[in-house]
Amino acid sequence: MRTLKYRPDIDGLRAVAVLLVLVFHFDLTGGGKSGFIGVDVFFVISGFLITSIILRKLDEGNFSLGAFYINRIRRLAPPLFAMLALTLVVGYLILLPDDYVKLAWQGICSQLYVANIYYWRTINYFGYQSDRVILLHTWSLAVEEQFYLVFPVLLMCAHRFARKYLWPVLGLIAIVSFVLNIAFVAAKPEAAFYLLPTRAWELLIGSFVYWISARWFKSVALNQICGLIGVLLIVIGVLGYGEHTQFPGYFALLPCLGAACLIASGFQGGSFASRLFTVPPMVYIGRISYSIYLVHWPINIFATFWLGDRYSWSMRFEMFGLSIVIAALLFHLVETPFGEGKMLAGNRRMVSIYAAGVCASVVGFAVIVMGHGLPQRFPANVARIADAALDKPKLDPACEFDPKAVAGRPPYCLLGMKSKAPEWFVMGDSHAWAAYSALDTWLQDRGQSGIFSFRHGCMPIDGVDLYRDSSCRAFNVALARVLAETPTVTSVFLVARWHQGDEDVISESDQKLLSKDESTALFNRQFAATLRRIHAMGKRIVIWEPVPWAKTDVPAALARQVLSGHVSDLGISRSDYTKVHEFFFSDLNENRSLIEARFSPSEVLCHTGQCMVELGGYPLYFDGGHLTTSLSGFWARELEKQLGSVE
Repeated sequence: MRTLKYRPDIDGLRAVAVLLVLVFHFDLTGGGKSGFIGVDVFFVISGFLITSIILRKLDEGNFSLGAFYINRIRRLAPPLFAMLALTLVVGYLILLPDDYVKLAWQGICSQLYVANIYYWRTINYFGYQSDRVILLHTWSLAVEEQFYLVFPVLLMCAHRFARKYLWPVLGLIAIVSFVLNIAFVAAKPEAAFYLLPTRAWELLIGSFVYWISARWFKSVALNQICGLIGVLLIVIGVLGYGEHTQFPGYFALLPCLGAACLIASGFQGGSFASRLFTVPPMVYIGRISYSIYLVHWPINIFATFWLGDRYSWSMRFEMFGLSIVIAALLFHLVETPFGEGKMLAGNRRMVSIYAAGVCASVVGFAVIVMGHGLPQRFPANVARIADAALDKPKLDPACEFDPKAVAGRPPYCLLGMKSKAPEWFVMGDSHAWAAYSALDTWLQDRGQSGIFSFRHGCMPIDGVDLYRDSSCRAFNVALARVLAETPTVTSVFLVARWHQGDEDVISESDQKLLSKDESTALFNRQFAATLRRIHAMGKRIVIWEPVPWAKTDVPAALARQVLSGHVSDLGISRSDYTKVHEFFFSDLNENRSLIEARFSPSEVLCHTGQCMVELGGYPLYFDGGHLTTSLSGFWARELEKQLGSVE
């Protein structure tokens, strides 16, 4: 094997990768939603470099597993410590208690390199929640560290006991990993996205670049062709991918193979394409790319928290620049001194300090968790408003439809006067869940009872699935059966956000992505079909109209307004509400003969032309659109005002 030399073109490729990620995360292009492929480029680079380092030392007979891990600690841990410390300090100053607790949990998982597992269980990378997760980007660091933990041991064993089978073994592992990725990307997309077993093939592609290039890439012409192919594959990924791309899956092949081609084309004097990446500014950005990656996401999310709807494109661009500046400082003051051994030069001392630092940081984060986010940092009224983020229904698990529930368990719970035979049948999505206490209070006041069931994200209409989620069809089929078997029910209350019908997220199959027009047409057909089915059973139908949404997370925004003194309008206008839901109200009018009554939250909240987000200084929503439980009495009274004639 050849001696591994410094490759400035690889640093340039790192720059491309990190800039793709930043442009994506800061949303600088408006329509560009493919920058996440930068992480895949990083994985290939990491796989190539780590394989090169380990195999070269194994061939020379001087590889030490302990030294390898210590070098990884020197390279990666100090900047991570610094980023976490800065994040903790800024969080102390501006994060409300609930968000500070979440940051603490994220910090513990990041420090222990299990963040990918944590986010696999809790977060959709492309979803609403991701915009509030300050350390979400550390999932990829966890994947790499888990790879670094097992890969050197595998190489050592194969190199010593079965050297001629080393590459076949790695090839088999890569194939298995890729097959797992394909198998899970549709059924369990979060697992495919976050976990090492479904990502290892990307790092192993980098490993094979080292093996293949040593044997085949000795032709200048081949290098030139390979370099052009590499650029083309990455450009296709950048221009062709978006938030609805089923990723990683087959689609991750393009950026990974593109990165592999560009790395391979840099051997034997390089190619025109690889030399493009050796421009000094690109090389410098690549050298500080780890620090850039560490700091950019917290900066972006803190700005989102603090500025809310004032976080304009120009300010996003400023935060982009600030990320580069802070990363440069982190690189020169922390990453380089520790990484090059200028600070804590002794290995034993380095390991001791690292272990102590991990313990201290985990303890510090644990104190925040056990202290409930240290609410004493803020005045009592601010803490009370912020605590509205936790003002959610705590329901019997039976209330949420579970497609995997054991046979015989009813797919519903009861509300109202539970001792009486149910007269109402209430079903819907998360907005039904949020309204449970209001509905329960309303029915109790009326001396009536009902059956209740919800499924997050699932509108109560027949014959539709969510893209990548087949549970909605099962939800509606099961509830239709329950309704048919419950003759005491006289009224059906359908509660939902309803806007999913105009968002290209519903489909005839969880494997099929429809256009927005196709999705809306499907909603129109199936909404009418559902109403006809229920009406044909002799049931009265009541529709809960969409709840007006807020521009941002209401408890956090209201609390920050009290702290900062800067007041901005968090509610939308009545005209915007009507315009967004025009398709739905059109459907209601077309099917008005089938509908007994409608409950309109907008009549309650938007009567002045501007929709309210708080009542008596307390948030109406525990996020940006789900009703707080504490105001259920208020909503029960409004329900009776509008639906009092429905018995």
